[in-house]
Amino acid sequence: MGNVSCHNRRVAAGGATGSEFRARTAALTLLWVATSVDREALLGTLESSLEGMPGPTVPSEDDVEYEEELDEYEREREAALAEHEPGVREPMQLTGKGEEMLFVTGALERWLQRCPQGPLELGLAGARAVMPMVLSWSATLTHALAQGPLTSAELEHALSSVLEPEPVERQLEAMVGSGQAEALYGSGRAPVYALTDWGREAVSPIVAAVRFEQRYPEADVLDPDVFDVEAAFQMALPLIEVPPAVRGTVRAGVLVPGEEELIAGATVQLEGGRIAASSPLLDRVPETWATGTPLEWCETVTDPAAAKLDLGGDVPLAQGLIEALHERLWPFGGDPAGPRRLRLR
Repeated sequence: MGNVSCHNRRVAAGGATGSEFRARTAALTLLWVATSVDREALLGTLESSLEGMPGPTVPSEDDVEYEEELDEYEREREAALAEHEPGVREPMQLTGKGEEMLFVTGALERWLQRCPQGPLELGLAGARAVMPMVLSWSATLTHALAQGPLTSAELEHALSSVLEPEPVERQLEAMVGSGQAEALYGSGRAPVYALTDWGREAVSPIVAAVRFEQRYPEADVLDPDVFDVEAAFQMALPLIEVPPAVRGTVRAGVLVPGEEELIAGATVQLEGGRIAASSPLLDRVPETWATGTPLEWCETVTDPAAAKLDLGGDVPLAQGLIEALHERLWPFGGDPAGPRRLRLR
C-alpha cells in the first residue's frame, strides 16, 4: 500500500517546473469558472499572490466576460438545441470536457448559493467570494485552518515557507470578510481563526475541479499532493453525520501521484451519528479501509454509484462514510445539471 504520509502543518504552495509556474490543484479551474479571465492572466494572479505581491481581491469590470447565462458551455448547448430541426439532424452535443466543466460550474454555483450572508450568483458578486477562497487554497492557508483553529501568529509560522506575514494577514482578512473564516475571542488571548461551515463546504467545488483536472490534465496544473488530500478530508469530515448505529474506524487513503508511492488521507472514527475523531495519521494495517487514486476518490464521493474505490474490512462501514460525504457535499451526484436543478428549487 506504500508509505504512510506524515502530517506537517508547514505546507507547500503551488510549484514550478523550471521557470514555468504551475497552479495548485483546483485553483486555476475555479478561478476560470468564476471570472472567465485569460488562463495566462489567472496563472499570473496565482503566482503573484504567492510571491506576496498585492493581487486583485475581485476581478475588475473589464476582466469579467460573463453574459446572462454565465457559462460558455451552457450557451453552446442552448444554441445547438435552438438550431435543431426535428427529423433533419441530431442536436449537437457537448464534449465530455464541456459536460465536466458544467459539473464544476454547478458545484461552484451551489456553494455560492449557500453563502451565510445571503445567496450569491456567479459574476462579480460571486467572484468576491471565490477569489479569497481560491487564493487561500492556493497558498495553503485553507490547508492549515482545516486542521483546527489557529492564531494569526500560528498561521504565519505554519506558512512561513510559503508566504510573508503581510499576505497571510491580507488573505485571512479576505476569508473572514467573505464569511469563510471567523475570529474567535477568548479571555485575554489573541483571537483564533477557524473555518466556518461554509468555508469547509468549499471542498465541494474544489473536489469537482480536481475531478475535472484529473480527467483533462494540463501541464500548468499540479497533481494533488499529500497536503491537498489531508486538507480536503479535514475540511469535509467535521460537516458530516452518519446513522447512530454506524460505529468503527476507517482508513480513507488516497494514492498520491509522484515518483515515490505515498498514501495520504485520514483515519476516521465514527460513533454516535458523528465523526468522533479524525487524524491525517494513517494506520499501516487498518481493519477497514477505502483506498484509491485522487480521481477514483473524486468520482466516488461525487457519485457513489461509480464505486471506483478499493474497499476492505467492514465494507458497509466504509460505504457509510462515503455515502455521508456524498450526501452532505455532493447530493446532486455526478450529473452536471444536478446542481443547477437543486439551485432552482
